[in-house]
Amino acid sequence: MASSATTQHAHEIIDDESLAEEKLLEELEHEEIPSYIREARLASLKQQAEQFKAKHDKGYGDYSELSDQKEVLDLTTNEEKCVVHFFHGDFRRCAIIDQHLKMLTEKYFETRFAKINVDKAKFLVEKLKIRVLPAVLCFKKGIVVDRVVGFDELGGTDSFQTIVLERRLSQSGVIEMAEGEQQKKTIFGFSDSKTNDNDSSDDDY
Repeated sequence: MASSATTQHAHEIIDDESLAEEKLLEELEHEEIPSYIREARLASLKQQAEQFKAKHDKGYGDYSELSDQKEVLDLTTNEEKCVVHFFHGDFRRCAIIDQHLKMLTEKYFETRFAKINVDKAKFLVEKLKIRVLPAVLCFKKGIVVDRVVGFDELGGTDSFQTIVLERRLSQSGVIEMAEGEQQKKTIFGFSDSKTNDNDSSDDDY
């Protein structure tokens, strides 16, 4: 199963597996591939559809808000790769992070994205030593492997592009960027102007 499957691609396979099989058969016939290889690829497609559906049923492909810290613990300990945004509704920069994470959710179906209001997760906030918001934590099999706190690592500006956060999250392996995107110059994702953004600093919690 491709590690870079998008949510749209996953939904297409889940929603119309038979159509996907027809398209694959057409491609294989044009390529004059032996029947045993054709059957193997069809079996692989069916398995992929089943795996995608299982993930979709668990909330993959949706940037969901968790209701309490038990849900955070259940999610991060049961799923292989998770990105969780600890936010507060009154902090504008948390809303900015939300928009970027929604876009990344659509691009990286095989990573689970979610958010939790810090007022509903005070024990975890204390245990994880979250002092500044927004705080985006990366989990692998229940372990925090990385965190992005505030906007300092995102160019220090409210107008950073999604690819800046995308590259930053990819450093921990919770998402896997295409090789071409990784090799682009980092400055591509930053805004040239920061003069109007610095009045909104990261918020202490």
